[in-house]
Amino acid sequence: MNFDWGAILGPVLSLAAFFIIVGYIGYRIRRFRHSIMGQAVETIAKAVVNGDGMIEEAEYTAKPKSLSSMDSIYIPKLEKDFPEFNWNEWKVRIQDAVLRRMEAIDERDPEIIKDHPLIMEEVERVITNEGTGVKNLTYSEDELEFKNRHAYNTVIFGYDRNSGLCTIRTQTSASYERHVKAGMKANSASGNTGARIRKIQTVFKTELVYVQDADKVDSKLKGRMIGYNCPNCGAPLKMIGAKVCDYCGTAIEGVNTRVWTINKITEDRR
Repeated sequence: MNFDWGAILGPVLSLAAFFIIVGYIGYRIRRFRHSIMGQAVETIAKAVVNGDGMIEEAEYTAKPKSLSSMDSIYIPKLEKDFPEFNWNEWKVRIQDAVLRRMEAIDERDPEIIKDHPLIMEEVERVITNEGTGVKNLTYSEDELEFKNRHAYNTVIFGYDRNSGLCTIRTQTSASYERHVKAGMKANSASGNTGARIRKIQTVFKTELVYVQDADKVDSKLKGRMIGYNCPNCGAPLKMIGAKVCDYCGTAIEGVNTRVWTINKITEDRR
């Protein structure tokens, strides 16, 4: 009896090819679902299906934001330019200022951060305008609040020195919670929305400045500098890096810790 092997093998090979293709597609789908992109797409899809219009962020807000540390480059330069400058001490001060800035806005009380006059002025503007027009401060669905505040780490990512002013630029990873609107029409005036607590991981950028020559610095900044006058005679210290007052000869000790000033704190929630 002669078998028609072609008639048998044809369907068998087609069926085998079908299962191979299906298996490969399933494998690629599983790989994609376990990837970061796949998990993000799945989370978004669930949010759309559930009608929330907002992603549940518990998994994505567990870790602080990464920072662009240039400590290894700039700390040696700072130690050379300012031997008395203590970066570890200033890290603590900067993080404290970041936390108290959030607290001052949350409590609507600029006096909380009055020891940083330039930051207090900025907080007063934010409170007065309730965040409107303040870049990177709030999303359209946010309440202007900073609950359950935490600061994790601070690094240097920039350092500039010229004849008039030295500037250290830092980044601080932080988190806080605030109420946000929930629902498919969260940004619509006619939307029937509720509110939920959202944990936000963010980065605050801070500028730390040091006046070297008062004649080359903006008068607004100059007027806010701490320790700008001689503690003995009250004469202005034109060259703040000097160790002796030019007018009365009094030794100026610890001047570096007094004249470095936190000039600016901005939030970057990218």
